Amino acid sequence: MAGPPPESPFSSPFSFDPAAAGSPPVPPSAGPPTGAASAGLPVVGRRSLLAGLICAAAMAVAGFPLGLLWAAVAPHIDLANALAGNESAFAVQSDVDARFGLICVVAGVIGGAAAFWRVRDAGWPVPLGLAAGGFGGALIAGWIGHLRRSSAALHGLPKDASPVLVDLVDVRVRAHGLYLVMPVAALVVLAVALWVTSWPAARGRSRGDRRPRLLGAEPPGPGPAGAGPGTAAGAGPAARGPAMGRPGVGGPGIGIAGDSDGAGETAGEPPGRDVP
Repeated sequence: MAGPPPESPFSSPFSFDPAAAGSPPVPPSAGPPTGAASAGLPVVGRRSLLAGLICAAAMAVAGFPLGLLWAAVAPHIDLANALAGNESAFAVQSDVDARFGLICVVAGVIGGAAAFWRVRDAGWPVPLGLAAGGFGGALIAGWIGHLRRSSAALHGLPKDASPVLVDLVDVRVRAHGLYLVMPVAALVVLAVALWVTSWPAARGRSRGDRRPRLLGAEPPGPGPAGAGPGTAAGAGPAARGPAMGRPGVGGPGIGIAGDSDGAGETAGEPPGRDVP
């Protein structure tokens, strides 16, 4: 039978074997994390992603009725005063933007409340969907309102109207920052609702270890059934060690059977026998 191969005289006596040291081997297929893990976001399931997509789609689709509502409630420009050069006729442009912003605020509050009510535990896809869908819905609302009111407003202008007059009479959202009102309102409502509802849970977790004692519940038992407090399983008070004899009866180390009728008798002696 062939023995182990001879060691090389040039081999180092301090060689290190990673497998022998217990180091886990690195899989060759392991690569850098991708997707949400590489971006620092927690990994979520398909239901959470679906909830985010639904929030984005709902906020975007809401832009169509919001645009129609804005076109219906926006004030009209007095073309007669505008053509006469009266600058007060163009003061209604601020009211047009203000009503658009108010509509977006109400829509954002409703969207954030609905998202908190239905999918508040879905994770980061929900606020992301509210932000993207809310911005898209605001753009759609402004576009729909412009299509509904712009043609009627420009139809009353003369054909030789200046481009400046056409731009002033045109019905559109002039303050572009109003497009961010709906997504910001939805995110604020969702964040505040999540923050407020987290208070009772936080208090319950912090007081969970003290609640049984405050309610008067008994502490857990010391061990299995039959085990006395502070003793091993199956050991009673007699198993703690040799009992000391009472004064005047027996010497040190002599156990006493009890203090009943057989008082004064040593352990192991039959009843009725005097101790020498």
